[in-house]
Amino acid sequence: MTFVVTCPMTLAELPQIQALSAREKLELVDEIWKSVSANPDSLEVTQDEQEILKSRWADFLRNPASALSVDDFKSQINALRA
Repeated sequence: MTFVVTCPMTLAELPQIQALSAREKLELVDEIWKSVSANPDSLEVTQDEQEILKSRWADFLRNPASALSVDDFKSQINALRA
């Protein structure tokens, strides 16, 4: 199952954001995340998203060993960053 997010806005439509440095863009992302996470109840989970979550949970229940520990996850992320 593939999960696709569509956004009515694109970076090409926001030249002021395009002009920001990488650091400034990350700071903007942080500000956006803070505004979204301040009201998590406003985030609607679509039927497609619910199906994906159910499928992933069922996969985990069939094979719990397939999940990563927090330490393994961090190690893999750090390896990707290197």
